[in-house]
Amino acid sequence: MSELDDIKAHYEAGRLEGLRGDLERFLVAHREKIRVFAAGQAARGLTIPKDSAVKFYILRLRSINPRREIQDQLEEIQREKWIRGVQTGRAPDPQEVASDWAKRYSAMWREHRLTEIVYVFEREKERYLKLLES
Repeated sequence: MSELDDIKAHYEAGRLEGLRGDLERFLVAHREKIRVFAAGQAARGLTIPKDSAVKFYILRLRSINPRREIQDQLEEIQREKWIRGVQTGRAPDPQEVASDWAKRYSAMWREHRLTEIVYVFEREKERYLKLLES
């Protein structure tokens, strides 16, 4: 299964509801900054559609809810600690697991999260774009 197939399955199963809400709150809170971003691009001769402006803005910030994303990463680290404990038969060093997870997986985790956010945006683009008009 591809990454997009996996994200689609999670979306259709309702497991991305938190991201849907986070994205809505983010767009409402950042609507003026997104407008300014789009205007800045236009001033440079790069007129882009509103949906592209939103995606570029999100990709530039790399987060729509830092608190939730940190919490989700901590949960991933806890899962890694459990897996290592099962594999070795003893409790692993929590600092070592956290450091190793950050080095090995954090960049991939962040890219995957951004792909999920953009996927959710694309699935409900019209609804989200209306939030920018308010």
